[in-house]
Amino acid sequence: MINSKFKNDSSKSPGFLFIRAYNNWYTQIQKALRPINLTHPQFIILTVTAYLQNRGENPTQKMIADHSAIDVMTTSQILKLLEKKQYIQRKQHPTDTRAKIILLLDAGQKKANQALPLIENIDDIYFGVLQSDATCFMDSLQKLCSFRFGDNDS
Repeated sequence: MINSKFKNDSSKSPGFLFIRAYNNWYTQIQKALRPINLTHPQFIILTVTAYLQNRGENPTQKMIADHSAIDVMTTSQILKLLEKKQYIQRKQHPTDTRAKIILLLDAGQKKANQALPLIENIDDIYFGVLQSDATCFMDSLQKLCSFRFGDNDS
């Protein structure tokens, strides 16, 4: 016998429903990015870099990792790969000798702009099924993104 309060109905488990919804969405993301030779994490790093640069910031690896919620080591590995593909360039930070600025190159900007409409279309279709519940869903996602274990748990 399974030791779960949801043993008779897994559809009552918020974690189980969340992962099923995520996997459904993520499968479509992977399918859309595959033909343009990008992985989802690469897409995230490219678009976060573009977003931060667009705001007039000089994004560092740490800033990109924090904003994307991808750990620093994984972010570093993805940046190395994106640098090999000549999508980004690392330059010395003007005031922090320990940090490097990540610059999105023209090829990286083009790749991000190629991928963005694909991903936004999937989001529009997938999350569009929520219709009038979309605002509540977005508010709930914001709360979940802000939650940190240890800060709020009893």
